[in-house]
Formats: sequence, C-alpha cells, structure tokens
Amino acid sequence: MECPTCGKIYQIKIQVDRNIGIYEWPISFECQNCGEILEYTYSPKGFRPKAKSFEPSPSDPPITTIGYSSSLPITDDLYLKDLDYLQSMALSSPFINLSSHGHFTMEEISAFDGFLQRMQDNLLPYKGVLKALLPILKKGNVKAFSKKLADFFGKKNYKDLSSTQEVYDTYFELLEKSYHNMIPPRYEEDYFQKYVKPLRDYLDKVTANDVKQIKDKLDESGKISIWYKEKALPYIAQMADEIQKFISSIIYASAGVGNVKSRGDLKVVTISFDDAVDKYEEGYEIFANGLKIIAGLNNIVENGNINTFTNPKLGGAIGIIEFASLSVGKMVEHLENYTTMADYLNGAMNNKIRNASTHNSITYDPITQEVLCYYNPADQSKVYNTTLMEICWLCYLQLLHIIDATLLARKIVEKGK
Repeated sequence: MECPTCGKIYQIKIQVDRNIGIYEWPISFECQNCGEILEYTYSPKGFRPKAKSFEPSPSDPPITTIGYSSSLPITDDLYLKDLDYLQSMALSSPFINLSSHGHFTMEEISAFDGFLQRMQDNLLPYKGVLKALLPILKKGNVKAFSKKLADFFGKKNYKDLSSTQEVYDTYFELLEKSYHNMIPPRYEEDYFQKYVKPLRDYLDKVTANDVKQIKDKLDESGKISIWYKEKALPYIAQMADEIQKFISSIIYASAGVGNVKSRGDLKVVTISFDDAVDKYEEGYEIFANGLKIIAGLNNIVENGNINTFTNPKLGGAIGIIEFASLSVGKMVEHLENYTTMADYLNGAMNNKIRNASTHNSITYDPITQEVLCYYNPADQSKVYNTTLMEICWLCYLQLLHIIDATLLARKIVEKGK
C-alpha cells in the first residue's frame, strides 16, 4: 500500500482464514512518515482503494510491514516493523504468533474460533439490519418495515406485519438475537447470566402494577422510553453495523479476561485511534444516562427497594433519583463502591479516559499504540496509561451494557403501561 500523501510503501501480510474471503474487513493505521490515516477494506474483490501488487525479491530494501487478521489481535513483532526479504518470508501468521508468544493459549484461541463461526453465520451477514430498519421503525410504517425485513431475510422467513406493535416487537427480537450473537459463551456465563438475567427474571415474575411503579420512579429523572428510542437504539445500530472494527478485542471476553493489559502488548489494525475514542466518548455518555435502569433494578433484587444501594460510600445514602441527577463521573464513582455493579461494569466506564478525551488532554503514539490520558486538567502529573486495544475493548463492553439497559427499559415500558 502506498500512502497517497507522502508515497511511503507498506506491506500488509494477511492471515488467510475462512472469514477473510467472505466479508469486507476494515484496515486502518497511521502513516509513520506523514501522519495520514490510511484506511482500506479487504474483500473477495481485493483492496479498496486499490493496493499495489508486487513479487517480493531478495534484493528488495527493508519494507515496513503490518500483520493483519480479520478477527485476531496483532502481536508487536507484526506491527509496523521494517523487514528485509528473509525476515518477511520467515514471519509466522497472526494466529501462530498469538499463541506462540503466550498471549492466549491454543484452547482460548480455539474457543474464540468457535464463537467466530457462530458470529459469521448468524450476525455478520445481517450486521446492517438494525441500522437499515431503524428509520422505518421511527416512522412506524408497517408495510415498509415488512418489505425491508423480506429484503434481508427472504419472504419465507418473515410474514407481513399488521401493526406498529408488531413492528416494535420484531425489531427488539432482532436486537435480542444480535446481542446473543455478539457475546461469547464465557461472557454469557460470567456476566449475562450472573448480572443481567436476574433483573429480567424479576420483571417477568412481578405484577404489571409493580413494574409500573418502577417505570414511574425511573421516569421522574427523564423518560426511559425517550432514552432508548432517541439515544440508545441509534448508537446500537451504528455499532452493530461496524462490529468488525472491534472483533479482535472480543477475544478477551471469550477467554474470560477482565484486564486487557494482563495479556501483553497487542495491536489493533481495524480502527483508527480517533474513531475509537469518539465511539468511546459517545458510548460513555449514552450508557451513563441509562445506568439508573440497571442500578435501580439491582437495588430492588438485592435490597428490596429501588432507592437502597449496597454499601453506599459517596455522600451517604442516596435514592435512585438523586443518583440519576449526579454528574456522570459521580455516578460512576458511586457505583465503584457498589460491588455488584462494579463487577458488572468491568471498567467500561473509565472516568480517566473520558476526562482526558473531553478536555483534549490525550496523546497517542501510532507506533506503540500507547495512549496517555492526562485526566486532571489542574495537575498534568496525573496520567492514566492505556492502549488502543483497551479502548476498543471498553467500547465493546459499553455496547453490550447499553443493549442490556435498552432491553430492560423496553420490558419495563411495555409491562408497565
């Protein structure tokens, strides 16, 4: 690939697997020479924009090389390294490097591969469906929604719908299916079954009047139906459509790893730093406004009262309305002292990254992919060190949490009418 701005040449060594030849896959990295963000897609038709083609020769000078996989993180020795002919030919694939360097075991990679097969069959062919249907959902055009469904899934799989209620029910069924095809079995066991399912089960077993009281209480600080319709659903639809940018980070969820840094230095070549940070900021703000839904329900399940937090240490005991009126940072700080919620959030709401990015006090090294977050404007000595991989991982967690809150909110709204 040739940088269109400065002419520097890069060699991309692609992991050829069953995924790479089926869909379009994003490639993104920053030119070492001039800083241009180079973005490509690779598909069965090749690269877009078109890449140069050449036969390597022992007489070639060293060329800056990037390893690429559609689904796996890239080890440091496969990222932006100047390699001569022999070094280039001797490189192992991203798959072999990932296991041989000890970042993940063969068993963990094999389990992730099984999840990828399910995602390939059940999610990737339809990743754009939520985004395509959302404008029609908002209009409430039943006939148009039915036709769009048939375009995606075939007329045999979806009959014509007859009401706006059916349109909404169908959209949320698709959202539920998409969600479960985004999460590996280990995540479903460690997080969904442990933290989210008990909240759903509670709403299923109590009376409609009980749910209405929950809805009325949550709506006092802003209607939850407006939150999920105007904020959460558009974000979810866009992220689902771009899920390929984040697939390499999902291996941590598949392996049951909560701390990305514990598995060493791994790179992302599917998304630019600016794009990842923008999505992190957006997801942070949207989920912050939906936190009261999960926190309130968990208060009821654990303590029998929507206003009773477990072990509140921030400003004494506060109710759910007072909680929802806190600044975003204070809400997160409050929940960090609340064991169940802190475990569920799993670091997805990192105030230090958020504060640094909103104050433009964040720096990025495109060679190492290290990120320095100067999170206290009054004290530049306070720095949080992270990586592009960790930010991508947190974006993925935010997406799942926003879907959790959205599905719970809709259940509350429908049952509590």
